[in-house]
Amino acid sequence: MRVIAVLLIVLLGLALPAAVAAQTTGQQGSRPQGEPTPRDDGAWEESRRAASTDAHRIAGNRLEYIVIGPPGQSNAVIQALTAAGAELRRTRDYPTLNRRGLFFDFRNRLQLAEAERILAQAAPQSFVDIHAFYRFAQGSPRIYAPEMVGVASPGLCRISGSVTLGLIDGPVDTSHPALQAVQITNESVLNRGERPPAADHGTAIAILMAGQDGGGPLTGLAGGARLHAISAFSRNAGREAGDIERIAAAIDRLLSRNVRLINMSFAGPQNRAMAAVLEAAAGRGAVMIAAAGNNGRDLASYPAGYPDVIAVTAIDAGYRRYRRANFGTHIEFAAPGVDLFVATRRGGSYASGTSYAAPIVTALAARLAPSASVQTVRSRLRAASVDLGSPGRDAEFGWGLVRVPGC
Repeated sequence: MRVIAVLLIVLLGLALPAAVAAQTTGQQGSRPQGEPTPRDDGAWEESRRAASTDAHRIAGNRLEYIVIGPPGQSNAVIQALTAAGAELRRTRDYPTLNRRGLFFDFRNRLQLAEAERILAQAAPQSFVDIHAFYRFAQGSPRIYAPEMVGVASPGLCRISGSVTLGLIDGPVDTSHPALQAVQITNESVLNRGERPPAADHGTAIAILMAGQDGGGPLTGLAGGARLHAISAFSRNAGREAGDIERIAAAIDRLLSRNVRLINMSFAGPQNRAMAAVLEAAAGRGAVMIAAAGNNGRDLASYPAGYPDVIAVTAIDAGYRRYRRANFGTHIEFAAPGVDLFVATRRGGSYASGTSYAAPIVTALAARLAPSASVQTVRSRLRAASVDLGSPGRDAEFGWGLVRVPGC
């Protein structure tokens, strides 16, 4: 009997910590059902610390916080957070996404973790996070890209004019010679008085996709396509950035115009509110292609790190990964993005960055599957890819270099 008693004590001693750990995890570590899940939970807090240094600041240098959720939960969110000491600053609706953005000052009375716990009970489909900025995924600086992806003469390879490519970026200079023959819808979601950045980045991305240069160096890989460009970036504290409020508005605007294939050449921190926006967009059929970012780390930046977004890295003419490109298991495809000749206000110049690789994949997606679902786009891009690095999908190149079979 003494032996049996000892065995029972030992077994209980082993089982109890596991049960307590499981209970603790269920109370603190689990997310409400349906919450967008980041790809890299281990880097979540590090990403948040980074976001807190590059986010909206309000009176007293306090952080601004954003809640994204269904409009029907807005009252519950406002009541719960204001009761905890927060102050509602403004709201913004994204009707096509069926989401509303609520922007709060926590007034040093409420911590983010506490706000998350409150919303998990009061409004479980609404998600709060720091109102972070997202920066152009642009690095610092031969016409090799078209031939590398299988389109040696892009000026001869035109796609149907019924295909529209969405672009969320800075302003696009439609007077640039390589865009004068392109059908472009050019809009802005900036508020009155906000100053947009220079048009270099947005113009370069637009021309990489659909520029018409008579077969010259600024000829895009989806010539013939229409562009719907949304300017969502402004100058903030001397830097160019787009926040979640305006990026969400841009996505909402494109989807309301039935533009589904969207290029996002920018990168920033993991963020629950941004994840909620991307999840809603994916639910509306958006095919989002994004730059991996240029931190040179094993890092799943957003929006590229979100599971429903196609993450693109940059390679050079020697099929090597751009030294500053982020890498990780989320990377899906590679495209030229090092020392590319891209448009500038005065013509063209050389530049590097995952910003420039993403629109190449977006243009190729328009050629391979112009009106398809994200699953079909992924499948066709994968079938058209040339394996690089380790056999199969890897963290540096994904499935490899996307290469189409000519026109």
